[in-house]
Amino acid sequence: MTVSFVHLSDIHFGQEKGGELETHNDVKERLLVDAATQVKLLNLSVDGIIVTGDVAYAGRSAEFKEAGQWLDRLAKAVGCIETAVQVVPGNHDIDRSEISGGCHLMLKNILEEGEPAFDKYLNDAVDCETLYRKLGSYLDFAEGYNCFLDKKGGIASNKSFDLAPGRTIRIMGLNSSLMCWSGEKEGDLLLGARQRVLPIKAGEELVVLCHHPLHWFNDQKQARGYIRNRARVLMTGHEHQPSVRVDSEKPGRDLLTIASGATVPPHATDEYRYTYNILTFDWDTKDMV
Repeated sequence: MTVSFVHLSDIHFGQEKGGELETHNDVKERLLVDAATQVKLLNLSVDGIIVTGDVAYAGRSAEFKEAGQWLDRLAKAVGCIETAVQVVPGNHDIDRSEISGGCHLMLKNILEEGEPAFDKYLNDAVDCETLYRKLGSYLDFAEGYNCFLDKKGGIASNKSFDLAPGRTIRIMGLNSSLMCWSGEKEGDLLLGARQRVLPIKAGEELVVLCHHPLHWFNDQKQARGYIRNRARVLMTGHEHQPSVRVDSEKPGRDLLTIASGATVPPHATDEYRYTYNILTFDWDTKDMV
């Protein structure tokens, strides 16, 4: 048995200015046609759509509404059900107008003191709600696809798919947006232990989705250790440049890292091009026992 997905990242609904609206709408229309054509040529049955963040541009409800309507059309084009979407938040999925002065103070304190301050605020119900408020419109969008954020600093989504008797893949999403405001830079973000400690189960392989690549995190060393030892695939977005890399951690435990290109980058250039992926997972039967 195989499972297949159309994979998108950095769609940025709402980023358009002036004439870019016509160009970007045309790109999205052409993607619908191309994805449907490729799925037919590959003779695939598509199980869902994966979006590794930055669905929107400014985290506004109107942007997510437009994105949902387009994703419905994409699902129909590739032959999967409309709700079969798995998504994680990116930095553009936060509504910066919802970041209060108190939230700014918390973020500044976390930058200064690191994970102990992060945990302190997550353990306080009022402070935690303040950190998550900027994700309000994203939450309404994502929960329509049963991608529920753990609102206490935990994971962003969690779905499993059967590949063979007793063999599954679990696709887990991480929330890399809590430390985002507008001026964050590489090294400022935190995953925290509540997301770093990935579950491990016999017969199950982990596919991890995260908008930001690991080098954006202050706790990247700890996160990288868990992911390299427990996951088989890591899919990221944010940097708009597609690449694929395989790291051999130990015999039989390779980690495939997929850096997504942007479905709709701010501007198409030789460096940043319009990109989407079609991914198929199966189980190598010769290794089954």
